Amino acid sequence: MDLSVIIVSYNVRYFLEQCLVSVSKATEHIDSEIFVVDNNSTDGSCAMVSREFPEVKLIMNNENRGFSAANNQALKLAAGRYILLLNPDTLIGEDTFNKCISFMDGHPEAGAMGVRMINGKGKLLPESKRALPTPKTAFFKITGLSYIFPKSGLFSKYYLADLDSMKTTQVEIISGAFMFLRGEAVPGTGLFDESFFMYGEDIDYSYRLLKQGFKNYYYPEVMVIHYKGESTKKESPDVLVNFYKAMIIFVRKHFNNGNLKTLILPIQAAIFFRAGLSLIKQFFKRLFLSVSGSLFAGEGKTIIVSDAERYQRVKELMASAGIRFRILGRVSIDRNDSGEEVLGSIDQIREVARVGRVKHIVFSAGQLSTNQIIDSMHLVSDMNISMKIASEGEKYITGSGFAYCRES
Repeated sequence: MDLSVIIVSYNVRYFLEQCLVSVSKATEHIDSEIFVVDNNSTDGSCAMVSREFPEVKLIMNNENRGFSAANNQALKLAAGRYILLLNPDTLIGEDTFNKCISFMDGHPEAGAMGVRMINGKGKLLPESKRALPTPKTAFFKITGLSYIFPKSGLFSKYYLADLDSMKTTQVEIISGAFMFLRGEAVPGTGLFDESFFMYGEDIDYSYRLLKQGFKNYYYPEVMVIHYKGESTKKESPDVLVNFYKAMIIFVRKHFNNGNLKTLILPIQAAIFFRAGLSLIKQFFKRLFLSVSGSLFAGEGKTIIVSDAERYQRVKELMASAGIRFRILGRVSIDRNDSGEEVLGSIDQIREVARVGRVKHIVFSAGQLSTNQIIDSMHLVSDMNISMKIASEGEKYITGSGFAYCRES
């Protein structure tokens, strides 16, 4: 068997469904198996997987066991030459796995590889390529110096800001959102350390691969959508504290050279500093939204990328979801489409967005391939446009921090 795909999920039913649709298409001609490990979701995720994807090997936990423990459950069963750990809030192109397998076959020294991940606005996620969080690097990250000096090789070393994001290169850390592992590397490296509940397990595992003599690669020829990082919950103080506590666990585990207190105290102080800043940020963000929400309602100019029939159904889905942005028209994938509402073809999407001062784009997954959606998002990634995807059959619509189902 060539590939085992492992997805750990918790209460993200519609993101998971969209993810599985894309994974199914990408594995169509590959000898593969797909695992979903559900951490006691209460949103109907398990029933959906059983009903819509009977070929998936579903593992249902009766408690939230965390990311590491849940991955380990499937890792013990995985039979693929390669093993992909994939987040449920991702979308992958139809040729993703063929490209990844080809790359790993050509690089036998590689223990793992990561890819170019983009968010819900098409922008590069910096965690696509990362350096080892040594105590100094972790301190610069936690204090926000890496954010203040994003291009600095010193302060922004964690995100390897000095490396070309479009160039294949060796890196130290691979993101757990898309971690493509060599199966042969797993027995020697071992399972994930379950003391990392939600964050940091990918950092620890990447480092352990390096210590086993393998190399890790960042491969930007493959691009995937990862919605992580734009919802309010992911900016909460609790999430920040948990993330940086994972860094402390990592430092204690790998850099305990007798001066542990000297290393840990500055990092702990920085954690509470960042959590305090997060509280202040959230307060003003909510204040701004409460004051301005009514002023900006309906002001977001929107285009829909679809054919004529799906255009009407997507509009109905948006209305049902309470999305009341001003719809300018649609973008067609057929240059010969002469519908009255057509603004241009998909290869003109950037110009259509610029001329119309578009703030939102909705893609119809019923007509577009995932590759087309990803490529289109990348084309407008510098235009600060929010993007959503309507599922095949226009049953649900998802975006960063947003999921709605017509049936709910």
